[in-house]
Amino acid sequence: MPENKSLTYSQLQQAIDYIHAHLNRDLSLAELASVVNISPTYCASLFKRTMGISPHQYVIQRRVKQANFSSKIYRF
Repeated sequence: MPENKSLTYSQLQQAIDYIHAHLNRDLSLAELASVVNISPTYCASLFKRTMGISPHQYVIQRRVKQANFSSKIYRF
């Protein structure tokens, strides 16, 4: 395992881009980890260390923001 204790900017951007592109479906930690080419457990640990929240919490947070944005657009 690498000694790096946080995701690199490139890895973080890849993970976030992937999450945003796939918010409309179920996402697994294994799937996200494969995007940045590390193990799921290590991915969860580094994501939380880097972002301050778990990947799951981030996905929920983004979905809520997306729903709030959509409701404002379609409000009559």
